[in-house]
Amino acid sequence: MRRSEAGFRCCILVALLAAAPLEAQEPQVLSLEDALELARQNNPVLRQAINELELTPAGMRAAWGAFLPSLSLSLGTNVNLNRRLQAEDYFGNPIANPNVEWVTASSSSQSVSAQLDLFEGGARFHQRGAERARGIARARRVEAEMIATGARVATSFHETVRQSDLLQLEMAILEGKRLDLESTTRLFELAVGSRVDVLAAELEIQQQERAVRQAENEHAKAVLALRAEIVAPDMGAFTTRGTLPEPFDPAVLDETELIVRALEQSPLIRQNRSEVDVGRASLSAVRSARLPTISLGTYFFQDAYGQEYTAAFKPFATDSRYASARLSLSIPVFTGFSTERNIAEAQVQLANAEEGVRQTRLEIERDVRSRLIDLRGAWDSYRLAERSSEIAEERLRLAREGYRLTTVTFADLQLAIEGAANERRTAINARYDFVAARIELEQVVGGPLDGGTPLP
Repeated sequence: MRRSEAGFRCCILVALLAAAPLEAQEPQVLSLEDALELARQNNPVLRQAINELELTPAGMRAAWGAFLPSLSLSLGTNVNLNRRLQAEDYFGNPIANPNVEWVTASSSSQSVSAQLDLFEGGARFHQRGAERARGIARARRVEAEMIATGARVATSFHETVRQSDLLQLEMAILEGKRLDLESTTRLFELAVGSRVDVLAAELEIQQQERAVRQAENEHAKAVLALRAEIVAPDMGAFTTRGTLPEPFDPAVLDETELIVRALEQSPLIRQNRSEVDVGRASLSAVRSARLPTISLGTYFFQDAYGQEYTAAFKPFATDSRYASARLSLSIPVFTGFSTERNIAEAQVQLANAEEGVRQTRLEIERDVRSRLIDLRGAWDSYRLAERSSEIAEERLRLAREGYRLTTVTFADLQLAIEGAANERRTAINARYDFVAARIELEQVVGGPLDGGTPLP
């Protein structure tokens, strides 16, 4: 009894050890939300835009710091060694130095200076406004990149689901053709069918197995493309799971309203407007260089000097002290036309930024109209494909019944099977094409078209 019980426990232990690797090899199920979160964390382009946000607080601190006085502290010490082999007489003639030896002297000094700009023609205020506009532009760039990244990931994710549905369809077709081979073999055994039909049925199975393998390869490539979008090369095997938004009639969408929404909430438009604000503030800051500047400054200096090393590394020298304060007015009279050149460059940059806003508005309006046309075409294709698939399925059902009753030939059955398969593939592709067109339109609009959306 003890030996049998011990053997039973060993069998259980071996079974558990054998099952552990199988469980570890099960692929992870990835949802659309998981894929979007991985892309937010790992996408290099998005991470670069997010990293640039750290420049905003630093720039604002520097802009506010321009209103504060500048302060500098200087500490120094010096040791001089001198040895002369020649000297000079009273008439300036060189003579041999009768006492050749090293002469050592040392010194230490400290100084403090401060300066405060009282008036600079408003340049600091304009520079602060330009820095604030740059921060807003960086935030808008992050928003635009998040929408673009979400659209790419959602499209790639749905492509994996499309290829998965196509793979399941090919496998279902293969199973149906195997059943047809059984029916054809049974009819041949009853001397109703022919050997040619049996061979044709076997050939159809071989061809469909190749179609299944091709569908598997396409699905693997789609998963690989999604892995590249979420930037997870070290992630183990995974599968995707999700439901598609239901297609809807785009006739309910108002084209003018979509254009207005896109122009109002598009991050690209807002980013370009922030760049225009940067251009205006920069131009005002450059123009202020023509105005006079008023500054207040102070300076304090003390030092010590002694023989040998008596004054070296002396932290607080008190032998000599000097202090001064000044109020200065600087008027730019002639700067070699550099100010005019800077103003011209700032004016061109501002004009280009304004033209960039106008160009972006035209592109967004064009893209909304174009992608709305694509969405309407995808809806029409989807409706026709679904209806054609229903008709082909009904035709296939009747053909199978007729083939079992020997009223339909094997060739006609194969035509019905192929027609139903093609229509079903077209219906699957049409559904996913509608989703892809919807994502593209939502990317331009900058938000969902209705309640549910594949965009984050």
